[in-house]
Amino acid sequence: MSIQKITSPHGGEVQHTANLRPSPTSWRRTLRRAEREMARNLHRTALISLEQAMNEGANVCECILRIADLYARLAQWPLALEAAERAVALGGSPLIAYEQLMEIALEAGNKERAISACQAVIKMSPRHIGAHNVLGAVYMKQGDMVAAMRIANTLVRLAPHDGAFHFHKALLCQHQGEVALAVHEFSEALRLDPDGPFGDDAREALETLDMYQLNQIVTLAMEDIVFRGHLAREASDAAIERGFCLSETGNQMLSEFARETLPDLPRPLRCYRYN
Repeated sequence: MSIQKITSPHGGEVQHTANLRPSPTSWRRTLRRAEREMARNLHRTALISLEQAMNEGANVCECILRIADLYARLAQWPLALEAAERAVALGGSPLIAYEQLMEIALEAGNKERAISACQAVIKMSPRHIGAHNVLGAVYMKQGDMVAAMRIANTLVRLAPHDGAFHFHKALLCQHQGEVALAVHEFSEALRLDPDGPFGDDAREALETLDMYQLNQIVTLAMEDIVFRGHLAREASDAAIERGFCLSETGNQMLSEFARETLPDLPRPLRCYRYN
């Protein structure tokens, strides 16, 4: 067996040669020890134990994956990326290796490698939520909103009951000025997970979009007598006809405005004619 070299978190190299006659089961004990050391944040000794486990016959790819994870915990991204690349090259667990590579490449700021790793995972597992999610995050960091929206649509299709994906799609819609879609997706995120991590943000976003549109509706009602008459009769339909899209709460506010405030507004100064 060839000599393996791993750079320790404190510099220098950890080097071991294989025992001539390792016990057939000794690597299992060594690997368990390495895992305990990793759990206790004993990073240098964990590296030594992982190297020893490989020398004793442990699966090299699995050990390298653990080493990559260890460096990632230490935020030593170049070393983590190097180890992840090595695991991919070994080919022992291609899906797991590429999954780890795409996550590490994203954190390391290597967008091109993250994209290629994601694409490799998706080729092996087309419905892989994590790979699509990382790919969308990379496109967002690159400022490619069209590609990010394509991934957002894919995630909503693959996991329609996950409020987080609706929320992220809503943010993209809001960024691109697609108010109706943004309201729909924020509303879905809130419906699916009202008490989840994005619940308050979704409520705030809907409130902002509602108030923005309600201000426009009020202005239009003060200028356009035809629209104002329609608003007085069927507030929700009038708003939809003019391209507005309010949330459920926004529609309630609009109905209250049409019923209680609209009759007291000054008469519109102009009358628009419609064909």
